[in-house]
Amino acid sequence: MAHIELGEDKFLEHPYIPNRRDNYLPNKLVVSNTQFTRVEQRLFEFFVNQIDHTNINEKHGMLIRIPIAKVKEFVTARQVLTVTKSMASKVMTFYELSKSHLEFEHIPMFSSISYNKNKCGYLEFKSNSELSPFLASLGSQYTRYDFKTILSFKSIYSTLMYKLIKLHLGQNRTRFVYSIVELRKLLQVDGNKYKNLNDFKKNILEPVKEELKSTSGVPIHFEYEHQGNKQRNVTHLQFTVITALELSQLDKNEFQDAVIINPQVVYYKIEDILIKEYNFREMHRNQILANKELRDKFITFHIEFENGLHSKVKNKTAYILASLGIIEKKTVKFSKNK
Repeated sequence: MAHIELGEDKFLEHPYIPNRRDNYLPNKLVVSNTQFTRVEQRLFEFFVNQIDHTNINEKHGMLIRIPIAKVKEFVTARQVLTVTKSMASKVMTFYELSKSHLEFEHIPMFSSISYNKNKCGYLEFKSNSELSPFLASLGSQYTRYDFKTILSFKSIYSTLMYKLIKLHLGQNRTRFVYSIVELRKLLQVDGNKYKNLNDFKKNILEPVKEELKSTSGVPIHFEYEHQGNKQRNVTHLQFTVITALELSQLDKNEFQDAVIINPQVVYYKIEDILIKEYNFREMHRNQILANKELRDKFITFHIEFENGLHSKVKNKTAYILASLGIIEKKTVKFSKNK
């Protein structure tokens, strides 16, 4: 790690590491409040992606450089120029939601942000040293989430809800409750917008729900229900996250029902999936189609893939063939963890 001194400030450089799959944030930062636009949020996630949490000096800021070529895959140069000026003046507000009284702290996030300074080819962040103690305190209370998935969302509300759900899943909770007031604060909804619950659901929760379940990454499905007897008395919402495993089981049950109702149609559908979505040789395809046990197992794996399970598998066709015992497992290639 290299030290760079700027006046009285010191910055500890975190060397750029390409292809990091996951971002990590202490839970306290996930539930903090920073009024980012969607483009600002994307740049912030680039910053988070390169933090080495094991090498943070709590008395110093961090120097993080992102290759501009990588940034341009998600954000244009004009967008960077437009938003980094406002980003440089952003503060992160930490709320103590667990306390009965109002308690919060504002901390400026960055000392400076520069783009291609001296033709270096990097977007450079220098963080405020007061933020370092919060970033250093991962411990067991942290949230892990997929970097490319977080960049893919169009809505800032989807981004924040995604991280909030990942926080709870990381604590092995698939059900949690928030007051409307807390939820609006966590999703950073403007105080003058969508004050009516129906408007809040229509313009915030329902679009978020749709975007999370249709993401190109691992989909997240959630439902919510009122806590209160009447619409006007609702003060809290209870959320239930439906995991990929649960979704897979539901789809498997539907498949079994379909086989009973119309087995011939199901057979043709399986044949179509084998041809269009995998790279099976004809002999392997025919072997699966000719054996009911192999067909059922194939559909099980297909459903699990569709619901985001086995995300580390690089070659799905080879994985299925090995799992069905048609080829030896040693020939299957898996992707490495980033």
